[in-house]
Amino acid sequence: MSVQLLREMFEQMVLAKNHELVARFYDPDFLLTTNGQEQDYRAFAAGHERVYATDINYAIRYDEQAWVAGGDRVAGRMWITTKCPDEDPTTMEVTFIATFADDRIHRLWELTWPDWSALKAFENY
Repeated sequence: MSVQLLREMFEQMVLAKNHELVARFYDPDFLLTTNGQEQDYRAFAAGHERVYATDINYAIRYDEQAWVAGGDRVAGRMWITTKCPDEDPTTMEVTFIATFADDRIHRLWELTWPDWSALKAFENY
């Protein structure tokens, strides 16, 4: 169930750039720890709203051999490619652990390489 929920979130929210689905997929008590930085639900939602309003496009590729799921937790590995007009695409490797509450993402720990927050596409995140 949790792997399916993550895939749905990436397809319906990230690839479609639909920030209005944050509330559907993320718990109001959500906390993201990414590359040593923390974001609460409010900062996460606002950042996605700002970025999705730009001309950025995403592509997702999963490491199908890396999924580990049990109870309320899922871990995995994926690659997210971002593309903005007049820029070369950037592919980030992402490893993550997510926990769920009430069928929504409650906590997310991730490492990205390169660090997404240092990329030009996310300057206004």
